[in-house]
Amino acid sequence: MNTVITRDRFPAIAVVALSAVTIVGFSHTYYLRWLFELPPLSRAAHLHGLIATLWLGLHYAQARLIATHRVAVHKKLGIFTACVGAQLAVQALDLAITGVAAGHAPPGRNPLQFLSVPIGTTSMFVLFLAGALAMRKKREWHKRLMLLATMSLLIPAAGRLDLQFATPLGLPPAFLGLWLTVAFVAWACWHDWRKRGRIHPAFVYGGLLLVASVPLRRWIGMQDWWMPIAHRIVG
Repeated sequence: MNTVITRDRFPAIAVVALSAVTIVGFSHTYYLRWLFELPPLSRAAHLHGLIATLWLGLHYAQARLIATHRVAVHKKLGIFTACVGAQLAVQALDLAITGVAAGHAPPGRNPLQFLSVPIGTTSMFVLFLAGALAMRKKREWHKRLMLLATMSLLIPAAGRLDLQFATPLGLPPAFLGLWLTVAFVAWACWHDWRKRGRIHPAFVYGGLLLVASVPLRRWIGMQDWWMPIAHRIVG
């Protein structure tokens, strides 16, 4: 009797959807920047865009390799992918701190208060990426934690969508960021339920943590005790 090995295409499809949100969110300030009369990007900002784009491309490639059962190639490419993820986290945090030190923040936001948002985003990414690497021999955990790591990168793109769509409608900051995060986590959970009859703990606990972290990042920045911490971080 032949055993049919099914291919789970969901991770690759989800990465494509996450990439689409990222491209739309950063279309004005990065991907289609040449269409607008904007000052040139700094070298660090351009490098960040390239690394983030490379991460999305690598995650898609890795998901496709697993879907087509090319596990050996996936493992070899995994070392490079992990290095890119680590570089993305370090470079994103450095860019955020440098930007806040220069007084950059979304309209109407105090830069030091806003610093809690990119730090929170980077922390979530690092947490899920580290978890995925630690659980690399447990496939069901690994692929879900990797997907949550990429989901955590939604907030920067969603923040730019907020400025383009939610803010003109009078909606609160982080509105789209929160609901896009909820939507992607719910989609992942629904897929698990449909395919497996239950939701994997990685999506239950990791998804709840990711969703809860979105308003928590903004709340932390509004607390009095955060300001001296932010001053110390910026130096």
